Amino acid sequence: MQNWFRQFSVTLRLRALISFAALSVLTASLWLLWLHYERQMQDRRQAVQHIVEVAHGIISWAHGEQSAGRLSANEAQKIALAQIGHLRYGGEEYFWVNDMQTRMVHHPIKPALDGQDLSQIKDPNGVYLFRAFVEQVREAGAGFVAYQWPKPGQEAPVDKISYVKGFAPWGWVVGSGLYVD
Repeated sequence: MQNWFRQFSVTLRLRALISFAALSVLTASLWLLWLHYERQMQDRRQAVQHIVEVAHGIISWAHGEQSAGRLSANEAQKIALAQIGHLRYGGEEYFWVNDMQTRMVHHPIKPALDGQDLSQIKDPNGVYLFRAFVEQVREAGAGFVAYQWPKPGQEAPVDKISYVKGFAPWGWVVGSGLYVD
């Protein structure tokens, strides 16, 4: 092997070593960038999960008030939806609530969806997103779903990952998502 390498000129050998070193640094840099991206996405996913659990806590509190007899079921649900409807984080991020039959219970950005059966809504990739939310809750009680959805005020859908969590006493699914573009 040494004899093979020595047949090249010193200049060529130095260029080969420099090229190898540069390629190694580039590869390591790209790998570190990818790890940084993955860590940021994991942190954002975890943040969305925690935020949805706060909204879920509001629903649980309202249900507790109903169970204690201080509120009727209708009053408790209205209060929970009003509080969740006002919650924002990260500027424009919001929460929605649908039921286990894929009917929208409350969407603060697109109130025209309230009361609508959303079982046929699919993203450009063919994901029936509200079916996927309900299925995730049925299978695991909570979890992440990837799909495409337009940003507020825009028409074109972009990649989004949402965390959804079920609330069995009322048959609700509360969720929020993060855009990954």
